[in-house]
Amino acid sequence: MRRSSVIGPLILIVIGVIFLARNFIPNFRVMDILGLYWPWLLIGWGTLRVVEILNWHRQGQFALNGGRVRGMNGGEWALVIFICLFGTGMYAARNINLFRPGGINLPNWDILGERFDFQVAGNQTGVGKAPRIVVDNSRGDTRIIGVDTEEVRVTGTKTIRALTRDDANKEDKNTNFEIVKSGDQIIVRTNLERASNSRQARAELEITVPKGASVETRGKFGDFDIENVAGFVEVTSDNAGVRMSNVGGDVRVDLRKSDIVRILNAKGNVDIKGRGQDIELEGIGGTAAINGQYSGEMKFRNLAKPFRFESQNTSLRIEKIEGEVEMVLGHLSGRRLVGPIQITSKSKDVELSDFSNSLEIDIDRGDIQLRPARTAIAKITARTRSGNAELVLPSGAKLDLKAEVKKGHIENSYGAPFRISEDGRAASITGSTGGPEVKIDVDRGEIRLRKWTSEDAPEPPSAARPPAPMKAPSLPKAPLEITKQ
Repeated sequence: MRRSSVIGPLILIVIGVIFLARNFIPNFRVMDILGLYWPWLLIGWGTLRVVEILNWHRQGQFALNGGRVRGMNGGEWALVIFICLFGTGMYAARNINLFRPGGINLPNWDILGERFDFQVAGNQTGVGKAPRIVVDNSRGDTRIIGVDTEEVRVTGTKTIRALTRDDANKEDKNTNFEIVKSGDQIIVRTNLERASNSRQARAELEITVPKGASVETRGKFGDFDIENVAGFVEVTSDNAGVRMSNVGGDVRVDLRKSDIVRILNAKGNVDIKGRGQDIELEGIGGTAAINGQYSGEMKFRNLAKPFRFESQNTSLRIEKIEGEVEMVLGHLSGRRLVGPIQITSKSKDVELSDFSNSLEIDIDRGDIQLRPARTAIAKITARTRSGNAELVLPSGAKLDLKAEVKKGHIENSYGAPFRISEDGRAASITGSTGGPEVKIDVDRGEIRLRKWTSEDAPEPPSAARPPAPMKAPSLPKAPLEITKQ
C-alpha cells in the first residue's frame, strides 16, 4: 500500500491564504513576511512528518512495508534545499530594504470585485498665461497639452474595483477629485491614495493648460504625455513611461523604473535619472545628462550642447551630436559627432564614423571601429583589453599613427607610409603623414588598418523631426456618472 502525505495539500493551503490575505489587505507585505518567517515552514513540515511517522507506527504500517519507512524522499529533500536558498535570499533582501515601498512590487491581481468608472471633470479659470501646474496622480496615465488659454481644464475617468456599487460609490467620495489654487500654484489632485485599496483605483486624465505654463507631475504607476509647454517640466514617479515634445524650458525626469523616456524638441537642459529600458532624445537645445541603468534601446539625435551618459558599466561624454548615437546591449554606434568625445565601458563594441575633434576610448571587452570622415584627423586615443580595433582612413589622411597589440597580429591594407613590426606574439604599426597623434592599444586581439571604400562614405544628414502636431483636447463629460462594466 502506498502511503500518502498531508504535507503537499497543507503547503497549497498556506500559499493560498497568503495571497488571499494580500488581495484583501493591500499593505500586507508578502515578501517581507517570507523573508522573516520562512524557517517556520521547515519546522512545521518536520513536525507534521514526525506525527505522520508515529501514526504509521501506531497503525502497524511498519510491518506492511518490511519495517522500512522513510521520513523524507529525494524529491522532498530537493524542495528543502530550494526553500533554504530562497528563504536565505529573501532574508538578505529584506535586510537591505529591497522590499521597501518603491523597491520590488508584486503585481496586483484583480481577481475579486467588479470595475466601476466615474467621469472626472473640472476647471480653474483666471490662472494667467504662465502658471505653475502641479499634477498629483498616483495611479493612472496623465496627458498634458499646452493651448492658447488662461485656464486649466481637466477631463478623464476614474476607475475603481469593488465588490458592490455601494462600495465603489464610497470609494469615489473618499477619493474626490480636486483642482485648487495655492499661492502661485494650481494643484490637480486625484487623491487615490485615500482609497482603502489604492491598488484597485486609477485615474486617466487629460489636462489642458496655458502654453506658457510650467508643469510638475508626481505619481507611482502610470504614463505621462506632455506637449506644447513653454515652461519647465518635472516628472517624478516610481514606475512610468514618459513622452514629451515641444518643451520650452528645462526638463527633469526622476524615475525608479520606466519602459520608455522620449523627449523631442526641448529648448532647455534635460536631466534624466533612474532605471528603465528605452530612451530617445532628439532636438535638445540645452545640455543633456542621463544617470542610471537602462537596458533597452537608446537613441540620441541632434543635441546642440554637451551630452553626458553615466551608468554602472558605461560612461559617455560628447560635446555635440549633429547626427546620432545609438546604444543597445553590448553595442554603441555614432556618426557626425563633435568632440571632445570620451567613452569608457566594461563590455561594449564601439563603432564611430564622421567624427571631429579629440577622441578617447577605453574598453575592457569589445571591438572598436573608427571611420573619421575628414583628412584632418584630431587626436585619437583608443584602447581595448580584449577585442579587435579597426581604423578606416580616407586617402590623404594626416596623422601620426602608433598602434600596438600585445598578443595578436596586425593587418595593413592601407599601405605606405605605415609599417608593421613584430616581436613574438606582439606587433606594432607606426607611420606619419604629418598630423596629430593617433594611438591604439590592444592587449589581446587584432588591429586592422585600411582605406575607405564606397560603403564607408558618411551618410547625409537626416532631416530634423518637425514638431509633433497638437491633438485637439476632448471635451469634458458630465461628472460623477457611474457606468458598470
